[in-house]
Amino acid sequence: MQKKSRISILGCGWLGLELAKTFIKNGFEVKGSATSQEKLPVLRGEGIDSYLVHFAEDEIPHLQDFLDSDILIIAIPPGRKNPDGNSNYRMMADILTRKLPKSKINRVILISSTSVYGDPNKIVTEADEPKPDTDSAKLLIEVEKQFMLLKDKEIIVVRPGGLIGDDRYPGRFFSGKNEIENGLAPVNLIHKTDITGIVYTLALAENASGIYNAVAPHHPTKNEFYSLAAFQVGLAPPNFLEEKTDWKIVNSHRIPHELTYEFIYPNLNQWLKTSEFML
Repeated sequence: MQKKSRISILGCGWLGLELAKTFIKNGFEVKGSATSQEKLPVLRGEGIDSYLVHFAEDEIPHLQDFLDSDILIIAIPPGRKNPDGNSNYRMMADILTRKLPKSKINRVILISSTSVYGDPNKIVTEADEPKPDTDSAKLLIEVEKQFMLLKDKEIIVVRPGGLIGDDRYPGRFFSGKNEIENGLAPVNLIHKTDITGIVYTLALAENASGIYNAVAPHHPTKNEFYSLAAFQVGLAPPNFLEEKTDWKIVNSHRIPHELTYEFIYPNLNQWLKTSEFML
């Protein structure tokens, strides 16, 4: 995987677009997809070979050309807020698992979520059996298994925690809200720079395979983290209930030990204190 592979990124949203920019900056040819015509010029402006790909029907124009790459990164969510989101995500998995065996793609990286673990009130690693407790998480684990069954393809599943960054500032999430449940539960978050770096590293790693959790090793409580995030930019503080009911701590030990990837933002409180944010 050390040669300059051609990359296809399904879903050039908040994360996918950042991934595309990273690969292009490092000399890779990148194909990227969007679900609306309006987004295509934005992708082309970043140097991305853009495709309109929307899994609402069986036949998708130019899908074969989109899959004419070495690596496919799937960076689309199951669509919690879209009435058709779950069915479209399922259709995506069904169509791609039919098409991929005949494609040039040799490595697939599926961006999933730590939500597949549910909240088992313990530390979880990649070895733990997922116990999803929402419809979207149940769909994610089903799709993970569907891709894992593909023969003669290198399948990698990345399970990131909650995604944050300078342009997705967590101080806004709970600002001014009252009696927020589970204030003593630990957070499981990752900065956009780190999830991008991890996926980039996995795309190029010779022996990468299987499931990788991707969560910063620092797990402050929700109360501590989100209160600090609001304070740092002068937003109204949230009010959390001092309770710890449903929780988990996601351990990402495979990332530093097997990939030798070093987190840029391992301590998220420190990131809040040392960064300047424009809201």
